Amino acid sequence: MADRVYDLIQLEELSGGDQDFINMMVDTFLEHTPGQLEELIKAQASNDMVTFGAISHKIKPNIDMFGIKKIIQDIRDLEQLGKAGQNNSELQTKLANVEAELIIAFEQLRQR
Repeated sequence: MADRVYDLIQLEELSGGDQDFINMMVDTFLEHTPGQLEELIKAQASNDMVTFGAISHKIKPNIDMFGIKKIIQDIRDLEQLGKAGQNNSELQTKLANVEAELIIAFEQLRQR
């Protein structure tokens, strides 16, 4: 398997090492975040930047909590670009980065 793109240290600290809590949080992340990612992609495609900014804001704490470091700044930039209504090449590049990294994280977390 490739190097892990996530790091559960923040979640482990929050839970006090409670593995049941960690498993519940991973399950919740895997249940909700893929759909949010799809909504984000659809909002960009339809140029609905208000929704795009709002969904980016919803996804951001999950990326932080799951330590997906490669896209921590990208999701913040996406939120700001969305709120500013800037559906441009920078946004599209950052969205592609976020999508690719989240897809890897979903797969790795399912297999952990």
